[in-house]
Amino acid sequence: MTLTRIVGFRNSVGIFLMSYAHFAQITLGVNEIMGTKLLNPNDFEVDAFYDQFMEIIVNGRGYQGIADLLAKKCQTSILIEDEFFRVLARSNNNETTFTHIKKREGKKYLKPQRVDPRIINYVHLAQSSGQPIELPELPDYGVTYPRQIFPFVIKNKIKGYLHVFIKELDWNQMRLIKAALHSLVFLVTLRHAQVELKDEMRRTLILGLINDKGKDDIIQWEKGILGLDLSREMVLAVIQIKNATGQQQIEDVLFSITSDLDLNANVIAVNDEQAVLLVQSTDGRKLESSVVTEYLQVIFEALKITFTQCKVKIGVGRQCFYPRDYRVAFAEACKVISFTGPQPGTEEGVFYYHSLRLMGILPQPGNDQTLSEFVRRIIGKLYEYGVEHNTNLIETLACYLEQDCCIQSAARELFIHPSTLRYRLEKAEKISGLDLKDKDTKLELLLAIKLYRYYGETLLKR
Repeated sequence: MTLTRIVGFRNSVGIFLMSYAHFAQITLGVNEIMGTKLLNPNDFEVDAFYDQFMEIIVNGRGYQGIADLLAKKCQTSILIEDEFFRVLARSNNNETTFTHIKKREGKKYLKPQRVDPRIINYVHLAQSSGQPIELPELPDYGVTYPRQIFPFVIKNKIKGYLHVFIKELDWNQMRLIKAALHSLVFLVTLRHAQVELKDEMRRTLILGLINDKGKDDIIQWEKGILGLDLSREMVLAVIQIKNATGQQQIEDVLFSITSDLDLNANVIAVNDEQAVLLVQSTDGRKLESSVVTEYLQVIFEALKITFTQCKVKIGVGRQCFYPRDYRVAFAEACKVISFTGPQPGTEEGVFYYHSLRLMGILPQPGNDQTLSEFVRRIIGKLYEYGVEHNTNLIETLACYLEQDCCIQSAARELFIHPSTLRYRLEKAEKISGLDLKDKDTKLELLLAIKLYRYYGETLLKR
């Protein structure tokens, strides 16, 4: 199959192909046998291997087809990974190459390229040089053969890795790998063009749901949508990655992580720092909250491994059963994301809207001074007294209220004598003008203290 036929086929379906001359300028990582330039102007005339790989691409067999053909020709096992080490294809020509490989029940993101110091060194070498490296066998991970790893690069950026499980390569095998690497570059470029339409559809549909534009009558329940069945319950989470490098990287990383888990999920980035994640069970069963909690924690840990210099926060809204639920769940997840209290540990982690409890139904402090005025009215004088005299009567009152106004229990919690507690309570009443015997006063006081704890001192500063 000639290049002209390939271009003609793709043009017929409206997909633009980059010219061969452009590909001839792409520098790929290959060893010294082949030099630094992978392609020569006469490659298509002299090497029939290209035709075979290109035919695989045109016929839609993708990464798996390339791996299968290369494994058959080289009589060895082949593995293809993306830039985030997600397995795109595996062809096992030798049954002993891989042993006991499974996803560890799909509940732990254990990429050795991220966490194993031995392998991290090899990864850094490949990424810094862009050249092939040799990796020994890794029996701990079920790999019993050494391999050659070839990065494939587009515009000086590594887009994936071709693993060939042969320690010594002959000239004919190198020619095959050369053709395979070129085909992978070609395929990656095509995939970027092909997924644009699908990504736009996915983005439009999910944004439509969270913006309340997805109406019941325009959604085909029986078919689901982009791998997710809207007739079954779904969990919506908003993921915030502060100082991330852009929407595309966020989507790529999240897609790589979720595809390595036994999880039915879809994700879109809504801006350069935030993405919406939809999660659904893979077997049609009800989503157990404990399973969702575990999965989201794994995703958080994986993101922290990938974005080491970024603050990562995941907010989770309610479970969604109908299209109208998504807008509410999105708003809840965003509220959890934006909700930052003074307590340690609230800058990063996985947070659930239901955990806000009373705080969840209250507005965020901003231009509206209602909350600030309320808190200052109830405990403002106690706060000012505490700053001036280096004492904390607010926490004394909080402990007293949380112990159901029991003097003995509160004194034990505060490690003070009951008489000392009574003295402090009387002092607090005198300073604040509050009547601790009044039920409404105690309710307002407890609410003001909770708001103060969540929002911090900004509520009390004029």
